[in-house]
Amino acid sequence: MQYIDSVFCEVSRYLPSRCRQRRESAGLYISSAQDLDEASFREIAAERSVTADIDSLIQNQDQFAATFEEEANFCAGSTQIHTHSPTCVKYSLHAKKSGRRPDRCRFKFPLKLVDRTSFTDEGVLQIRRSHPLVNRWNKAMAVGLRHNHDISFIMTQSRSLALIYYLTNYTTKVEDPIWKRVAAAMEYLPVLSNAADASRDRCQGENATASAGVGADAVSNVQKGNKTRQFLMRVANRIFTERPISQVEVIAHLLNYPIEFAYNCNWVFINTTRLYWCILRRWTYLQELSGISAADDEVGETVLVEEYGRRVTLLDAYPYRGPALQRLCLYEYLMLIQVRAKGSRYRPGAQEIPLDPLWPCASEWVQLLRRPDEYGAVSLDRYLSMDFNIDKEDEEAGRHYQR
Repeated sequence: MQYIDSVFCEVSRYLPSRCRQRRESAGLYISSAQDLDEASFREIAAERSVTADIDSLIQNQDQFAATFEEEANFCAGSTQIHTHSPTCVKYSLHAKKSGRRPDRCRFKFPLKLVDRTSFTDEGVLQIRRSHPLVNRWNKAMAVGLRHNHDISFIMTQSRSLALIYYLTNYTTKVEDPIWKRVAAAMEYLPVLSNAADASRDRCQGENATASAGVGADAVSNVQKGNKTRQFLMRVANRIFTERPISQVEVIAHLLNYPIEFAYNCNWVFINTTRLYWCILRRWTYLQELSGISAADDEVGETVLVEEYGRRVTLLDAYPYRGPALQRLCLYEYLMLIQVRAKGSRYRPGAQEIPLDPLWPCASEWVQLLRRPDEYGAVSLDRYLSMDFNIDKEDEEAGRHYQR
């Protein structure tokens, strides 16, 4: 087998002939996903367009089968070749101003040509590519749809099950009409009026007795008095709570079927409220929109304290990750890094990366690299709230479907 250059060639000698034929067919199919004969496409394109009537060709099955490969190549050449547009270069223009070396196209086109499908020394699968600008395509979809499309290979059983569940979940879900959401929003109008009046009285009482400047408690009261923010928060939580449930979810609940299909179960849950406040503390424009900067120059920070002291989360450590991890975005950092307390029996290890020494918690906490088989699966968790101290009447409205 020329299309693959790995240990599978040795294993294939012990497989039945049917398995080898299946493997050859799969290899040929993968190799054709980025293959295009541009000369043949140009010849047919000079005679007709991709939207021309082909009823006579389809009615004659023998003729259609004989010219299927040629027709598929023609459709792919007409619809699957990438054309550069202002959307491709808009990010590269911003990158030039900042001094970074950008890609001319945001989609990385033109791509490098690959002679044959094979595994690299690092174990990465390289798919054969004979044209630098063609997107991945499928022959049957190209002939049938006759417009641009994109395909991706489903390599694992868990991904196949997840896609099937995703499709059936949305096709059997009945969406709520708009009037239900409007009615839910109307229910909170009198509640917000009462909450705003109570919050205003509380602010006046504290301002009368306080001798210092505006602190974190006063900022919290100002936030509670923001009627627009509280209204949107409650309505959003109500909508999330009353999301429509599909028939697939009902059956899975009644029959105890799984609804999560993933090869990685190392979930990394990120609290939505903490994520919001972390962004708010560093985004001046969002503070101005929230009306916080007018009350205080600095936004108060909530510190989580457990039995053994302060608990540092990944969101707390990310701004102080150090120069070695500076280029990691937040998602990559959550997926690759763990933060642990050093403790009394701490011994430095090879997989540890120190935090920024300017951070007070750097002396007590350390970053650990996850092993490749322990990469985290990032997931948003809990509800979005403007305060950790949720009132009882908000608690029910604050729960919604997680992840």
